[in-house]
Amino acid sequence: MEDEWCRISHHVHRIEFLQIVRDAEIAYAISPVVRRHRLSAEETEKFLVELRIPRAANVAGITDRLRLWGTYPREPG
Repeated sequence: MEDEWCRISHHVHRIEFLQIVRDAEIAYAISPVVRRHRLSAEETEKFLVELRIPRAANVAGITDRLRLWGTYPREPG
C-alpha cells in the first residue's frame, strides 16, 4: 500500500514540476514583449487569460519577477 502511495506521490510531484517548468518557459518567452510594452503582472495575466494560457496567474507572476530581477532575455537585434 505504501509503495503505491509513494508512486502516486512521485507522479503528482513530477506533474507539478513539469507545470512549473512550462510556466517559466512561457514567462521567459513573453518577457521581451512584456518589458517593451511595460505591462504589469495584472495586465499580463489578463492577456494570457484571453489567450487561454493555462495557469496564467503563475506565468504573469514569473514574468513580473523576471522584470524585478532584471533577468529578461535580450531582444534580437
